[in-house]
Amino acid sequence: MDKITLVNELKKRAIKVSDLQLSQLWDFMTHVLKTNELFNLTAITNEGAFVEKMIFDSASALYGQNYDQKDILDIGTGAGFPSVVLAILSPTSRVYALDSTAKKVEFIKQYAIKNNLPITTINARAEDYAKDHREQFDYVIARAVAPLRVLMELAVPSLKVGGHFIAMKGPNYENEIKEAVGALKTLHCAIDYIYEDVLPLSEENRALIFIKKIDKTPHKYPRLYADIKNKAL
Repeated sequence: MDKITLVNELKKRAIKVSDLQLSQLWDFMTHVLKTNELFNLTAITNEGAFVEKMIFDSASALYGQNYDQKDILDIGTGAGFPSVVLAILSPTSRVYALDSTAKKVEFIKQYAIKNNLPITTINARAEDYAKDHREQFDYVIARAVAPLRVLMELAVPSLKVGGHFIAMKGPNYENEIKEAVGALKTLHCAIDYIYEDVLPLSEENRALIFIKKIDKTPHKYPRLYADIKNKAL
């Protein structure tokens, strides 16, 4: 995917990208791929595929949303997707990039400082961070590869009542929703809506699941990760 295609495809989805933002996105891609030669940040090293599956896919989280002056927590951000992309495209938001891998967090931190991006980096496990930062964020977002009901227990405790958890999922999302019925009830949440899309070039199916927090999370959640994974809600 080239620059023109990226801009046009995002425009179709009512997501605007300025010339400056486009330049920033390309600079970030170049920096990720160059740093990737030193230590592992991404398995996708082809530029065209990177733009589609990392930048475009991350930017889709802007669909129908206004993040102006909002606090956004990205759990399991990895090399900065979607956190850095959101910070570039929504510079008036406050983005928090959380990951348990120190090298990746430091990579994002240094890039954000150098480019004056509205990002706060957090080196922690999501379940540990949530215990001390409850009901603080307007949005929590995850592209992480884990079942929806697992991600919910990691994400929802940090979410304000009335806020949204955005789970960025692939084609199997309907089965994951069925499995997450218990988690939705236990964590006092409800599915607000689902945005389905298809990556323009690879034609891979994507879904954004918008889950609204209805009431405060019971204090016992999140549990230890072993329990979250092995005794999922």
